[in-house]
Amino acid sequence: MQHRTSTYYLGVNTDDERILECAEAARIQNGHLTCILVAALPNLPYLKYGSNRFVEAGLPSNWLDLLKAKNVALKSRAAEVEALLERQGVSAKVIAFIGSGLELQHLVAQQANSSDIAFLDAELRKDPDLFHRIACGVLFYSPIALMVNGDPFVRRDCIFLAWNDGLPASRAAHLALPFLRVTSKVVIGCFDLPPPDDVEGQVRGTDIAGWLSHHGCNVTVSQFPRGGNSIEHCIQTRAREMGADLVVMGAYGHSYMRESIFGGTTQAMLEQTGIPVLFGH
Repeated sequence: MQHRTSTYYLGVNTDDERILECAEAARIQNGHLTCILVAALPNLPYLKYGSNRFVEAGLPSNWLDLLKAKNVALKSRAAEVEALLERQGVSAKVIAFIGSGLELQHLVAQQANSSDIAFLDAELRKDPDLFHRIACGVLFYSPIALMVNGDPFVRRDCIFLAWNDGLPASRAAHLALPFLRVTSKVVIGCFDLPPPDDVEGQVRGTDIAGWLSHHGCNVTVSQFPRGGNSIEHCIQTRAREMGADLVVMGAYGHSYMRESIFGGTTQAMLEQTGIPVLFGH
């Protein structure tokens, strides 16, 4: 867990105490902290129909002023955070950018590509669209894991691995391996039980449990009935029952568009704030 680079996405209003807490934890573990201050563009110009029936662009009269003010505030806060970290003697750097849509996601991923793990500050939840843009940027366009509701510097006593044999879950397990190897207990939780025509005697989760055991993990495989409940409800309930202080799971096993419109396990687990979650996609 030492000498890792952790990318910390935060907003202009993230307080100094929280930043210092993460920085000190990184320093203790000889890690490098990259703080990324992110802001969303003001509402973009819109399209309207003119009297000649052609589409025209409508630009709010104060849009450029709003953009300038946001840029000034972002750069000013970045300078403050940089000075704060320098005074603490932490190995860190500070980057700030403003964007929207797909461009913002690619900017987010560009910073994540040279990191081991990313995590999001809770302050970003005040802008749900920005929060989800950053999360999707990390998950879809970078090779690393994303953590919410916590940071990667805390040692976890029990980790709950939500398992379904899918590729996202497998990638999450591989990305979480540094955490799984040092925790006291790993619980592999399976909810979608295999159909009756599956290979006789095959128990879901045993293959991944064997792999983790070879890495020295203390692993338990548990099959949980859903009882008509949603997967996200089952994960949270069983994780709490097992005393887990981190959930590891695959993200967006269904398409992002489908989950955005109809909801889904990933969306629900991103939105909940009660349990730290590490996602892999």
